[in-house]
Amino acid sequence: MRRFYIPPDQLQVPDPFLQGDEAKHILQILRMKKGDRLLLFDNSHQEYQAVIVSVSGDRVYFEISDRQVTMRESPLQVTLGLPIIRPQHFEWILQKGTELGVYAFFPFYSAHSRLNFEKADLESRMKRWKKIIVEAAKQCQRNVLPELFPAVPFTGLLEESRQTLKLIPYEEESSRTLKELEQQSFSSGTALALIGPEGGFHKKEVGQAREKGFVPISLGPRILRSETAALALVCLLQFLWGDMGSVNNRSPKDHPAQGRDSRGEATA
Repeated sequence: MRRFYIPPDQLQVPDPFLQGDEAKHILQILRMKKGDRLLLFDNSHQEYQAVIVSVSGDRVYFEISDRQVTMRESPLQVTLGLPIIRPQHFEWILQKGTELGVYAFFPFYSAHSRLNFEKADLESRMKRWKKIIVEAAKQCQRNVLPELFPAVPFTGLLEESRQTLKLIPYEEESSRTLKELEQQSFSSGTALALIGPEGGFHKKEVGQAREKGFVPISLGPRILRSETAALALVCLLQFLWGDMGSVNNRSPKDHPAQGRDSRGEATA
């Protein structure tokens, strides 16, 4: 059954409907019609089975026939601090990171970032990035969308970091790896990993991160591209403390809370 994202304000009305890109996909690409069934998710842990009842203009109206709670979120809430790099590579991280269960994405500008978008251009890109996240969530059957925060300077991101485990992969770190941290248990199950830009982190930035509690780690003897490092690190974190290693993880006891505060942390 085809899956579609529906904003809560279009679902929680007497006559729920889809519009915009999702409605276009239904009508123009899939050629769906009255009586066809679809599966909806609304950025909670719920899924809704629905039936199309009518089409009016650019809206597709439907009725809910069933709903259920389906938990597919990792017990480890991983936030990726992403440098503003070339669009194709940045967007690839968003897509694959969503598939791997990243909890939030936090773009930042750093000393070696190549790009610095104007405000209008950045707003346009934010819309595109959010669309990529939605499409990836539909494909991998996530019901909760990763948060996408506005881009900030590197120091601004450091000031917003409140996670329990804070990591900064660094090519000049030769001894400490994630294996040394494997036995640790993180009560709140939150991690923030900063990924370096194509030119790597400046030494001053690494020092600033250390002062804010970030742990420099090595991802091996080879220099990895930003997108490779991002996904390698997410996979390792999910294997050690998330939901890729075993059913009985060593991280949080239950699923993460549904709420978020302004920094992307879980709220009770």
